[in-house]
Amino acid sequence: LATLCPDVVLLDLCPPGREGLAEARQICGVLPKARILMTGLTELQSDVLACIEAGVKGYLPQEASLEDLLNNIHAIAAGEALCSPKVAGFLFSHVAQAGHERQLRQVLGLPSLTRRELEIVALIEKGLSNKEIAVRLQIEVQTVKNHIHNILEKLQLDGRREAARFARERGLLVSAT
Repeated sequence: LATLCPDVVLLDLCPPGREGLAEARQICGVLPKARILMTGLTELQSDVLACIEAGVKGYLPQEASLEDLLNNIHAIAAGEALCSPKVAGFLFSHVAQAGHERQLRQVLGLPSLTRRELEIVALIEKGLSNKEIAVRLQIEVQTVKNHIHNILEKLQLDGRREAARFARERGLLVSAT
């Protein structure tokens, strides 16, 4: 790809034996001007957001036609970003929520905790164990542990009890899902 310097890269999200999102990030690192069009994608919010965060400029749903593929390639090459009205709706909601969270962090004097970290702090305050948090958020227990480690480090706290007190004092209980 570095030799060819394509304007548009057509990339499958889940090719057998490969990782589409990791490849998208690598391509963006090597060819920052290339526009990636991801195929094989569902319109699940988490999938679309993961692709956008990886640097993808557009996607083609699994059920798209050959005509859709050609139209999207031309649109992406012209610098357009394409998505369905459904995806546009949750992207607007996601951006609005991120803005609200940024304001909340400033008002509460919070360090740069992510949305997920805020959720986990609030669930710790509710007394949930790592396993219960993992089930509630549909993530792995090790991922919860990693988040808690990051939270404690960012907040410069010594343990879960201090994190719970921090959440209580700042009213983070309302942030939990």
